[in-house]
Amino acid sequence: MGAPGDFTEVARARITREVPEADPDAMTVVFDMVRLVNLLVTDLEAEVHRPAGWSWAGFRAMFALWVSGPLEPAQLARLSGVSRASISSALKTLEGKGLIERSRRSDDGRVVTVELTPEGRRRTRAAYLEHNRRERLWLSDLEPAELTTLADLLHRTIDNRPGTT
Repeated sequence: MGAPGDFTEVARARITREVPEADPDAMTVVFDMVRLVNLLVTDLEAEVHRPAGWSWAGFRAMFALWVSGPLEPAQLARLSGVSRASISSALKTLEGKGLIERSRRSDDGRVVTVELTPEGRRRTRAAYLEHNRRERLWLSDLEPAELTTLADLLHRTIDNRPGTT
């Protein structure tokens, strides 16, 4: 088997033959979306984030803080789309590099708030510019209308995920 698309076609044929009640179109779309996300994350981490000194989870945390401002770690994990354990580990690394700081701002002294330092804001912005350059390279073959359609389809799929209706 050569290209990934070849594997998809072989998988579709096998599923159609052995699991006739399955939906090969749904399998193809999800299989390709997962493959795309894995390729994107690997590329962005290797080309942008590791050279900048942090992980994918670290960038997601810094980006969420850059966009939203100070957040509690649980909110940060939710907005970043990563687990609390991943956020905890990423925050420890980012704090050690002077990119984020934690404080206790509420009446409840147990509640921790995380925010970017001035250096963290500067480096997040710089990394985002490179990150976005890579995004544009990945999507350069699509027309503006196709990008809009793809974004709409992805949002509809996210909004319709099982367990949210």
